[in-house]
Amino acid sequence: MKSSYRYTGLVAAPFTPFNDDLSLNTDVIEDYAQMLHANGVGAVFICGTTGEGASMTVVERLAVAEEWRRVAPPGLRIIVHAGHTCLTDARTIASHAASIGVDAVAAMAPYFFRPDSVAGLVGWCSAIASAAPALPFYYYNIPSMTGVDIPVANFLQGVGGEIPNLAGVKYTYENLADYGVCVEHGQGCYDILFGRDELLLEGMVHGAKGAVGSTYNYAAPLYLRLMEAFREGDRQEARRCQDLAIRMIDICNSMGVSHLAASKALMKTIGVDCGPPRQPLAGLNPAGLVALRQSLRDIGFQDFACGVGVRS
Repeated sequence: MKSSYRYTGLVAAPFTPFNDDLSLNTDVIEDYAQMLHANGVGAVFICGTTGEGASMTVVERLAVAEEWRRVAPPGLRIIVHAGHTCLTDARTIASHAASIGVDAVAAMAPYFFRPDSVAGLVGWCSAIASAAPALPFYYYNIPSMTGVDIPVANFLQGVGGEIPNLAGVKYTYENLADYGVCVEHGQGCYDILFGRDELLLEGMVHGAKGAVGSTYNYAAPLYLRLMEAFREGDRQEARRCQDLAIRMIDICNSMGVSHLAASKALMKTIGVDCGPPRQPLAGLNPAGLVALRQSLRDIGFQDFACGVGVRS
């Protein structure tokens, strides 16, 4: 399937909001959706890595998808990540996504028992995509989490007609040569979304038009400026924005918890409280949040953050 819609600009990978007891807090999603849309984000990729989909039950993932679909403002498109280690559950999530009328479905490779060949990966994706045949399907390539490091160019070459609704790939990896080949594959017939926030500029040099990322949840204005500068041919400004994003990401990585946990805590700073991460991830303690906020202020985070700026 040649995608009838290309995701250009920013696609945020939202955090799944939890209460302090780690139960779902779907009440947050409406304000969250409005905030992203108001800050120039064009779509959301829900219940992926950033959304802690692997730490949620199928029932919870369906509930989150339903709430995003219910509250999303016009113009904010929804991609549901259906990846799972259980094929039956993945197909259930994909079928449900189609039934509620979202815009696309995606799936990463299984990450316990893993496909070890192109044919195995194509067969797995085909089984999930066929549960939602009317929706565009995106293969989510993220070897750092799945351990499946099959070149995506080989995957696209091996698909043939086995996945009729294959629309593209969410490409979260540093193999820029492979990425560039994917962008050009079949005269550019697939939508190859770039998935490394800290390398967005390099992705655009290799042909990226759309990007999916976690830091777009709270720093979309910075990345939109980067993309605008690149399109205008201002490589110096684009590089400045990318380097600033790298500094922001490095600060989040320096907090003694996972980047996801630090970033999720940061959301409260811009007025969207997504709560803590689920185990086994550890949350950022109050003192750590104070240190995170101060370090980000030092690089001018308040000038490029989503919302109305940093709140004390």
